[in-house]
Formats: sequence, structure tokens, C-alpha cells
Amino acid sequence: MAITYPTTLDAFTNPTTSSLLTSPSHAQQHSDINDAVEALETKVAIGNTVLGTYTSYTPTFLNVTAGNGTTTGAYCRVNNFVHYYGSFTLGTTSAVTGAISIVLPINLNADMSTTFMAHGLCWYYDLSATTPYLGVTRYNASVTSVFASTMNVGATYPTGTNANATLPMTWATGDIINFNLYYRAA
Repeated sequence: MAITYPTTLDAFTNPTTSSLLTSPSHAQQHSDINDAVEALETKVAIGNTVLGTYTSYTPTFLNVTAGNGTTTGAYCRVNNFVHYYGSFTLGTTSAVTGAISIVLPINLNADMSTTFMAHGLCWYYDLSATTPYLGVTRYNASVTSVFASTMNVGATYPTGTNANATLPMTWATGDIINFNLYYRAA
């Protein structure tokens, strides 16, 4: 039998205690199991991660002019689960021009598209004031990007406000946006 994994699950014939070594073929049984294990190893991969491999990815943003800023990032997909992280440090020709959205490397599943669903964390750093700010990422009516929000603690309970040109600070050279997202892929 030729294995069909990972396209479909294989249907092996299990021998019984009364089966002869020829029914099913003992040699074929070993061959099938070896092929299946090799297919599993190929699917799971090798390296420092248990499942999947991180792919370098340059983050992009909506309402941010990258200019000579510095971006780093990577993502990993395991089945429909995506982990995506990155960082952007503003350069002298960078600018935040509106509500910041982070463009996703793999589209978000529509069942995660609810206004109040958070998909990860953001951390903003104001270099001149040496002040960090915490935020979340949330759905922005698109499956291709998410809003970067900042936490507003002016009330009894924190609320989220979209990070923009003046929130959580007025952006300048050296300021940083970090994010760490987890979501279900389309």
C-alpha cells in the first residue's frame, strides 16, 4: 500500500494473532510504517521548535511611514494556529499618520473577526521619556490586519484606544512598537 499522509489519513491493515506473516505481508507492513513515520517527520520538521519553523518576516503597518526605521519579525504556522511577533523602531524619516494597524502575514479566520476580540499584545516605548506603554491588538474590520491599541486607565477599568500619531505618545525617532500575536488562520 502506498501511504497517503499528509493528504489523507492512512488505513493500515492490522494483523491478528492468527495472521500469517504473508497476510498482510510482513515486509510490506514494515515498509508502510517506515514511510508513514518519514511522512510524519517531514510534516513536523526538525530544528529547535517542536512543531513548525519560524519564517523571517518584515512587518508592515497601516498609517505608519516606515522611512528609515528598523523592522524585524517572524511568524510560525502550525495547522491553523499562527504566532507572529515583530518590532518597529522609528527612524528620522519615519512617521505615524493615523490609527496604527499591523498587517498580518497570513489572513485571520473570519470566525475571529469580532470587534472585541484581542489577538495579542503590543508594547510601546517612548525613548525620550523612557516610558513603556502596554496595549492589545484587536480586530479592525479586516482579515488582513489588526488594530494596535493602547490601554487607557483614566477610568475605573482600563479601556483600549487605537494607538495613533499622539497616543500613547507623540512618536519620534527611536520610539518602538513591539507586538506578539496569536490567531487562527483563514
